[in-house]
Amino acid sequence: MNDLSNQHAMITAFGQQYDYDTTYMTELLDASPAAYAAFAAAMPLSGHRQALPLAAHFVARITTLQAEDCGACTQLNLRMAVEAGVDRDVLATLLERPNALPAELADIRAHVLDVAGGGLPDPERAARIRARHGEAGFAELATAIAGSRLFPTIKRALMHASACQKPTLDF
Repeated sequence: MNDLSNQHAMITAFGQQYDYDTTYMTELLDASPAAYAAFAAAMPLSGHRQALPLAAHFVARITTLQAEDCGACTQLNLRMAVEAGVDRDVLATLLERPNALPAELADIRAHVLDVAGGGLPDPERAARIRARHGEAGFAELATAIAGSRLFPTIKRALMHASACQKPTLDF
C-alpha cells in the first residue's frame, strides 16, 4: 500500500471509530497531499495535555468547538472525552447547564469564550487559571483552544460546513 492509500485508510478508520464525517480530510488529501501533510502536522496541537486536568482540557476543546458552531466537531470531541475518561455528568452540565459548572471549569469555559470571541480574556480569571494549573497548564489551554479551531476552520474553508447538529451524549 502506498503512502496515500495508508493515509486514506487512517482517515477512514478514524471516521468509523468516532462516527465522524471525514470527507473534508480525504478531499484535502486528494487535492494536495502537501497541504494535508501540513494540516496533519498541526493536529496534535489540540490534544496536547500534560499539566491541564483532563476535564479542563476537554471543556476547553468542546467550548471552542461550540463557539465555532461546529456540531459535528463538538460531537466528535464529546466521544473522545468519554473515551478518555471525562465524567459524563460534567459533559452534560457543559452542554445543558454551563452556568452550573464548578468554578474551575467555569473559568476555563469563560476564558475560551473570551478568546473565541476575539476579546481580551479577563486578567483576574486568567490569574485564577494560572494559579490552579501553573504556567504549563495555562499554555496547554492556549494550544487546546488554537488547535481546536483548526478543524472547523478547515471544514468551512473547504465548503464542508453544514447545519450545526445538536451534540448529544446518547452514544
